[in-house]
Amino acid sequence: MKVILIKPYQKYKVNEIIEVTDGFAKNFLIKNGYAQPVNKQTLANLDRIKTNIKTNLAQEIEDAHKIKEELEKITITFELKTHNNVVHGSITHKAIHKEVEKFGIKLPKNSITGDSLNTIGMHKVLIELHPQVKAFLNVLINEAK
Repeated sequence: MKVILIKPYQKYKVNEIIEVTDGFAKNFLIKNGYAQPVNKQTLANLDRIKTNIKTNLAQEIEDAHKIKEELEKITITFELKTHNNVVHGSITHKAIHKEVEKFGIKLPKNSITGDSLNTIGMHKVLIELHPQVKAFLNVLINEAK
């Protein structure tokens, strides 16, 4: 019997059509809500779901490219205290995230990668907006007076 998975099960993914025995399909997969039997209605529903997934993915990538353009135009400035050319403190991802939000740009959580910044000068911070879209943000760290 062919079934369409509606929940992930073992090595199989959601929206995948698999061939299993009748008993396993009826008594376990369908009964426990892991799958639906393949028929005209469920196949049409599967096609609709796959189309929606593709359009949503295209929209997410387009939005990420817009945010990338905005991010690469701005430079964020921070100040760190120094004493005898030794920097005290560092700029964390959370601080960078808050500064970016002041420009009206909403970043996904945990999108800023790399270590905290603790040296004076210009830094390029990698921001992963989407698995396919990455942006570099300019961060300038000055010496506090």
